[in-house]
Amino acid sequence: MTEFEKSLEELREALFDTPEVQQFFALRAAIESDQELMANNAAMRAHQKAMAKNQNNDAVYFREKALYEKYAALYNKHPLVVNYEALRETVNALLKQIKTIIE
Repeated sequence: MTEFEKSLEELREALFDTPEVQQFFALRAAIESDQELMANNAAMRAHQKAMAKNQNNDAVYFREKALYEKYAALYNKHPLVVNYEALRETVNALLKQIKTIIE
């Protein structure tokens, strides 16, 4: 292992040891294991696809849009998802800082 590879591995370990990253992965696991959340997410995506397929059929499109919005609200307003999205922004900012330093 070269010094560069060793340094990258140390950086990766340090990144994964930060509380934000650990909480990010914990929240992601909690979301993925929540059956109700996953059902809402699947329904949201199914209605989104139905909207795309029915762009020329207003009656079906608007019915699917209403269902999509219902399931999207249920999913996106859940506390786990709200916290996950906030942490995702924090982790992305951290990764951007690291990228800037490396460049």
